[in-house]
Amino acid sequence: MDNLEEIIDNQVKKLQELDEATLLIKGKQNIKDELQRMHEEMLQLSYSVEKMRKLLKRMNEQNFHLKETLVLIETLDKRILHQEENVPPELIQSYQNSIILIPNTSESTVNSIHQLTTQSISSNIHNTSKIEKQDVMKDCKRTLFNEPEVCPTIPFITTEEFNKVPKYIIGRQTLDTINNLIGAINQTLIAKYTILSLGKVAAQKKGEINLYLHYKKQEFDIREENGYLYFFTAEDYYRQTKTKIDKTKLNLITALRHCKRLRECRIKNELRYIITPH
Repeated sequence: MDNLEEIIDNQVKKLQELDEATLLIKGKQNIKDELQRMHEEMLQLSYSVEKMRKLLKRMNEQNFHLKETLVLIETLDKRILHQEENVPPELIQSYQNSIILIPNTSESTVNSIHQLTTQSISSNIHNTSKIEKQDVMKDCKRTLFNEPEVCPTIPFITTEEFNKVPKYIIGRQTLDTINNLIGAINQTLIAKYTILSLGKVAAQKKGEINLYLHYKKQEFDIREENGYLYFFTAEDYYRQTKTKIDKTKLNLITALRHCKRLRECRIKNELRYIITPH
């Protein structure tokens, strides 16, 4: 009896397996169609992901350009404020008068206006001390002749340059991280050399005289040995960003040195990061 029941059970299992196999064979075309549909959906998703990746890459590049533009705009804003506070009103009035009168006046009158403008500039320079005469003349020259920025800034690292940095230098840091550091360094440089461009009298009026004199002393120390160089220190960076140059930033600075953006110079036990011209 037991053997008969086992035989019946085995036959039932075989019938069930045959039934499932029959259903599978009958639904073969449906399964094939379903797999084909899933394959097409995966291809569509893959295309969408690739398209999104290209879009993000383009947005990332635009972001770097916008950061650079922002630095330029902020620099221009500081220059405009500096001009507003340092250009003598008499000079502006004389210039406006010359623009109005020149079309309807003779050459002798134009020369007279030019002499009046020159006298106005000379009068304003004469009112300052002899010690500050050179700084004032520098400021007037920058204002009148639209000289370049107060200091050079560091160009952002390109994707191609970033890919060439050895892994033992850059580690797991990203291109965004190193370019964010460059943006912070550029802000530090602009803030520092904007103060230096004021001259002693203007720095005194702005309450920045101690910082101005400190920067001047640093300039004198480095100029004696290396000629005129644009640089910043860890102290300058902290003063502008309120963050220290930690181990991570030191590694990124090493990457900037590798990319020829910076070099280091130690003077009187103080490490200075010098901007490499491009």
